[in-house]
Amino acid sequence: MSSLSKTLGVLDLFGPQQLQLDPETIAERMGLSRATVYRYVKDLCEAGLLSRVGAGSYALGPRIIELDWMMRQYDPILIAGREPMQRLAEETGLAVFASVFYDGHIINTYITDPNEQYHFSFGRGHPLPPFRGAQSKVLVAYQKGRRLLKLFEEQISKDPNNPYSSRSWSEFARAAKKIRKDGYCITHDELNLGLTGIAAPIMLMEGKEVVGSVSAVGTTDTFKLLRQERVIDLVIQTTRLIATNMQAQHSTSDA
Repeated sequence: MSSLSKTLGVLDLFGPQQLQLDPETIAERMGLSRATVYRYVKDLCEAGLLSRVGAGSYALGPRIIELDWMMRQYDPILIAGREPMQRLAEETGLAVFASVFYDGHIINTYITDPNEQYHFSFGRGHPLPPFRGAQSKVLVAYQKGRRLLKLFEEQISKDPNNPYSSRSWSEFARAAKKIRKDGYCITHDELNLGLTGIAAPIMLMEGKEVVGSVSAVGTTDTFKLLRQERVIDLVIQTTRLIATNMQAQHSTSDA
């Protein structure tokens, strides 16, 4: 592993449950000397990727925010889907999420909430637990063959908060197959108590490649005032429009 890779490896230690780290902890977790860690931390601070906070601790730096902004400017799902997702939110009064599967993590990349009334446990950028919540279940269910089995064995079966951790692979596989057959997923109270979510996949390559999901989320009481079948249709229509827009963008860029 190169020195650059080791330096950037410090960033992998940060997560939702570890927002700050001190050099001693970094040295212990990476098996490095304190002198080496201080050198890595110094380089990351100079690059804006880390910032000193408190007494001797470090957190992610302002350069991360700048990079996040730049990513959102070229994210193909957001370019193709920002307007359709906003229309979906306005038409239903529900919060709308775009989510992707990235490097073993499921992440919400975009949220539009017309009423700004909800407090979500998993906001933008906060990894979601695999196969919990509509958008997560859709993205997991559409993984193929051995990758789906690996997700079950390495993550889902070891998550004590996931109902499928105590079930067999065959039961889980049937649940995933049903989601693929239906083309959408509905969940209640799985990520936030009192909230219901409906999600559908964004499919490219004539339905062969899932690149993300769109979900509409609101209180269970709100859903009682809406026709659930209508919301399902609107979510699916939105994902198909996003896929069409993405394919059009791809064709334009190749021209």
